Amino acid sequence: MSEFTTPDEEVMIIVNGEPIPVQSEEVSYQEVVNLAYPAPPSPETLFTVTYRNAEEPKREGSLVPGQSVEAKKKGTIFNVKATTKS
Repeated sequence: MSEFTTPDEEVMIIVNGEPIPVQSEEVSYQEVVNLAYPAPPSPETLFTVTYRNAEEPKREGSLVPGQSVEAKKKGTIFNVKATTKS
């Protein structure tokens, strides 16, 4: 379980190419989606979240609702892609 960091230990993640500071090393699917899309394109929008450069043991992968990953202090990269049901 991760601890909250102090301001001088800020966790900086990259979401869709944008550096974003977060409060904790533990980053959830929902947090990343909210950072990438503060206003979802539509209520039916589904999101695919992938990450890389995270802490061990799983350095890369994907997240689904309810999951989280431990980010490195600097440099964990998240890609969030929005899709609609067809």
